[in-house]
Amino acid sequence: MWWYIAFSIIFTVYAVDLLFLFVASLFAAVTEYFVPPLSTAATLQHKKQQKRLTAKEQQQQAAAKAQVAASKDAKQDLSIVVDTRAGQNAVPDPPVKSMPGSSDYSYLTDLYNGEFPKVLIQLPMYNEDAHCDLIIQRCCKIKWPSHRILIQVCDDSTRESVRQKVDAAVISCLEQGHNVQLVRRDNRSGYKAGAMVDGMARVEDQGFEFVAIFDADFEPPHDFLYQTVIHMVRDDNLAFVQTCWTFTNSDSLLTWAQKVGLDFHFAVEQRARSFLGHFFNFNGTAGVWRVKAINDAGGWESDTVVEDMDLSLRVYLKGWRSIYLHDVKCPNELPSTLSAYKTQQFRWLSGPMQIVRKSFANIWFSKDIGFLSKLNCYWFFCRYFVFAIVTIVALLASPIVLWLDPWIWGFPTIYFLVSANVAVVVYLYFTIFSYIFLLFSVVLGYFKMWAMTSGILGLKKSKSWKVTLKFAANDNNSWLRSYHKPYTLELALFAYYGLMLGFSIWYENWGLTAYNGVMSFAFLVVSFGDYFL
Repeated sequence: MWWYIAFSIIFTVYAVDLLFLFVASLFAAVTEYFVPPLSTAATLQHKKQQKRLTAKEQQQQAAAKAQVAASKDAKQDLSIVVDTRAGQNAVPDPPVKSMPGSSDYSYLTDLYNGEFPKVLIQLPMYNEDAHCDLIIQRCCKIKWPSHRILIQVCDDSTRESVRQKVDAAVISCLEQGHNVQLVRRDNRSGYKAGAMVDGMARVEDQGFEFVAIFDADFEPPHDFLYQTVIHMVRDDNLAFVQTCWTFTNSDSLLTWAQKVGLDFHFAVEQRARSFLGHFFNFNGTAGVWRVKAINDAGGWESDTVVEDMDLSLRVYLKGWRSIYLHDVKCPNELPSTLSAYKTQQFRWLSGPMQIVRKSFANIWFSKDIGFLSKLNCYWFFCRYFVFAIVTIVALLASPIVLWLDPWIWGFPTIYFLVSANVAVVVYLYFTIFSYIFLLFSVVLGYFKMWAMTSGILGLKKSKSWKVTLKFAANDNNSWLRSYHKPYTLELALFAYYGLMLGFSIWYENWGLTAYNGVMSFAFLVVSFGDYFL
């Protein structure tokens, strides 16, 4: 029965980690309720005040604020120089110095006491056909003093139709008086990291203290900077602020499963680690970085395909702190086809393994964090291997029960069942269909294992940076979709579990029959996932 004991220990490690993070996230939520972050507290106080106002008082207050804002906007001043470097034929007059949102967001702007640092917004993109122009327009609606902000479009697109859409959006925003800079390179060296490094180099003499980063499919709220930058102004040791992702599409089994997984990641993992002061990674978008911290850690590097996690680790090893703001929501689009989802997941799973190769020794020899913090960093990456072992257990369960160690009810088997189902209980907090979600996770786990293997071995495939295809579902871009041929790995696993199903029926093991039946059906569906999910 030692097989069941060994597997149970693995499941227990996985379960204890989940439970620890889950409980820590609950403590974080309770703490934030009674002692909310600065920007959240100001927002909550404003909402309470608005509820106490009568309708007439609200109208009078709005009129007074509008009058004050108009008088401020009337005072013109030159903004920072906008360097388009894109060869546009006409550049409009420089925008005026103003305080956008001063009337609507006074409860946030008052926190700054009139001192607004210079903020750069970087929009790295590559052939983002469905979203390339939308993100530029959305960022121009973000409120911040116009003389203290620059929106930098780092466009590496190679398709002429996409470049034209970007050009049109940039010109339109310039004509509306926004500070926008279009940066293009003649190569994709360094991929996303290389584009951001090139963009930063072009404005390094303009005194930007912070840089906000958005992927093309994100929809930042208008008060995003007012909500986030204040925390970095008040705490000089903060390297970055990460905000919470929400999702505009979760209307299929595939996007629903992604939403559950990412909701858990943000509401539990990111929230708990931030609360405990443990290492957690920047998610690549919907956050703000301190330029000084980026430079102190050596800048963006492109030797991994997860430049966000790599830089997050390097600033942590330098002694910088980071925070996660759960109450600041930033909507975005989930990959809506299995091929796009696999492209994303391959990068997300191979990249951390590249960091293990790169930084394993750096963690140990860091002089700016303590021993327990080093162990925490190691455990952060070990969790990937624990989940991989759980996936292997799912693969080996049938032959072990059928031939090596037949199932006999007792402590080992009961311990195995209990430990294996703890994750189901934790995920019930997010969905009553937690079994379906975990089945999806296990079925895709074998592909993720291949991605991890590719990253840890340094295979060529793990070093390529592919953009995750998004479609802007609301904008009728269905013509962009393509359907992948049946996936070989999942077809092979469908055949394997189908064979185990046959043996289970032959040996009249009906519990194992149900298990293999579900698994074989799941792999068949995923094999043709672009058609069914």
